[in-house]
Amino acid sequence: MTISFTIIALVTIGAAVAAMSLRNLVHCALALAVTFAGLAAAYLQLDAQFVGLAQILVYVGAVAILVVFAILLTRGGEPAPGSIFSPSWIF
Repeated sequence: MTISFTIIALVTIGAAVAAMSLRNLVHCALALAVTFAGLAAAYLQLDAQFVGLAQILVYVGAVAILVVFAILLTRGGEPAPGSIFSPSWIF
């Protein structure tokens, strides 16, 4: 096992753990894109060029960017500072 494959594997595993554990959705989606790119790099290291390039085109280029745009376009505004269940004009 070469040192470059070990580095790629550690970055991929770290990004996958970050995608599962981060609380910000945008950061999770970007960590997922790094995970997909790490998988593509691992495939390219293992001489599977077609699978690696397909991984880059389909997952990194389309799915991850679609997820990021969907998150950014569907996020609502910040909630009001007051409580939702008890309006301030009653008290």
